[in-house]
Amino acid sequence: MQVYNAIEAKVSDLAETGVTTIDLEKLIMKDVDAYFETYVEQLAEHSIHKDLLPPDLWRLTNKLYDTAEKRLDRKFNEKARFAFALHLQSTIERLHEGHPIVHPDLNNVRKHLKKEFQVALDLSSIIEEECQVEIPFDEIGFISMFLSIQVCDTGKPMTEGVSVVVLMHGKATATSMLEAAQELLGTKSGHGMNMRLDMEVQEMYRQLLEHVLANKDKLKNGLLLLTDMGSLNSFADLIFKETGIRTKAISMTSTMIVVEALRMADIGRSLEDIYQNIMQSFRSIIRDNSHVPVSENKLKKAVVVTCFTGEGVANKLYQRIEPIVDQQAVEIIQMQFIERQVFIQHIDSLMEEYEIKAICGTVEIEYQNIPFFSAYEVFDNERLKVLQRVISDEVPMKKIIASLENTLTEVPDVSGLLIKLQRALRTIQEQMHAVVEPSVEAGILVHIAFLVDGILKGEATRTFQELPAFVKKYRLENDLVTTNLMPLEKDYQMQLPEDEIAFLTQMLLENKLQSPFKFTQNISV
Repeated sequence: MQVYNAIEAKVSDLAETGVTTIDLEKLIMKDVDAYFETYVEQLAEHSIHKDLLPPDLWRLTNKLYDTAEKRLDRKFNEKARFAFALHLQSTIERLHEGHPIVHPDLNNVRKHLKKEFQVALDLSSIIEEECQVEIPFDEIGFISMFLSIQVCDTGKPMTEGVSVVVLMHGKATATSMLEAAQELLGTKSGHGMNMRLDMEVQEMYRQLLEHVLANKDKLKNGLLLLTDMGSLNSFADLIFKETGIRTKAISMTSTMIVVEALRMADIGRSLEDIYQNIMQSFRSIIRDNSHVPVSENKLKKAVVVTCFTGEGVANKLYQRIEPIVDQQAVEIIQMQFIERQVFIQHIDSLMEEYEIKAICGTVEIEYQNIPFFSAYEVFDNERLKVLQRVISDEVPMKKIIASLENTLTEVPDVSGLLIKLQRALRTIQEQMHAVVEPSVEAGILVHIAFLVDGILKGEATRTFQELPAFVKKYRLENDLVTTNLMPLEKDYQMQLPEDEIAFLTQMLLENKLQSPFKFTQNISV
């Protein structure tokens, strides 16, 4: 696996600098469990790829797991077996090629997974006999980890996510803002703490510390402080030093920032991921409001392929994507995914030169509203077609404008209308985290254009069934559509009915790109 090679290279580089073995283990071991759970869950997620594996490999996998079930007195479902089969195929290929691996946390595996390690030793003997390879101790460590994880049919159960605390000056500023965000999202997550203007900062910190210590068991995945200004922002370092809980702080918080933080925390995003996404939102807002002229030079399109899985799986991924991409217009960029923060930094730097159309790989990452396609979607013919359209297609604005020029009789400048609509629609997609296919975007553009023309003609509009219930459920999304289309209403001296706003919101929600293989929680590494 390329990840093994990268870990091994990292260990070698650090060893050359004189870092001790214990320090190396502490440096790397913290990511191993999180990575491994992600790796197994992603491998196991779908059954459409059994044809990729030879029958002998399936027979061997079932033989190994039947033995493990008896020895460990536990059941392993088919998805767990499939995940191990893919891993085993890559392992055998690597060993035959003379590429052994290093397990960065082998001592802890032997210490904490004693039963599994003993069974893995026996299973390795079976593999050696049937495949004519020598299984090293490091690989036995990974087999032990496979035996300790059961992949569930219903998806990974939710665990405690990142805790969000809103800290602000004023009698009710923090709690009021939090309540508004909670109501918009329909969640009870988050905790608000108000700092009266006559309160000493030491007292505010004491109250926060009491809250943290009282809920320490629920803060294993980190704490995010959302503050308004001043010394409250320094509490993050103090909390970390005093409790050891990973804590980050974001200042100049608005209701929208609280909404975004709660939304991402509720779906299981990591502390670093939430922090980076919100900080990127700040940068985007500054860029959008700075009125800097946009360069006429279009960025070259690119698709990023993450190389975090086995070499064999990664090669198959690349081979599947290459034929559907016009490499004259779209570049395939292959990147390793060892650490999420480093990966995101690389994505940020690439975005200065490329328009990244999609990220494909086995480790799911939701970043910058870039569509993600799992390895399994790449091997699904229908989803591969969707990927091809996302990468290659553009909304054919010239054709749409030409076809509507003589059709929209009440709109004086069809081209101007459609360009304004496209800008508004792109902004709505970004803010709603609802990317749609180019063909769907084109359809929505045409729909709104006809809607505007019809309203100007005085034509009747449709009625949205159960409008109050829909608006209540999707208040935030509906408000985003309404707000972004307000300039259009002013430009054409008309008003879009609430029912039509609801229809537009529904179109975006029902057509947004999403993986059919997603888990109930995103796992960060």
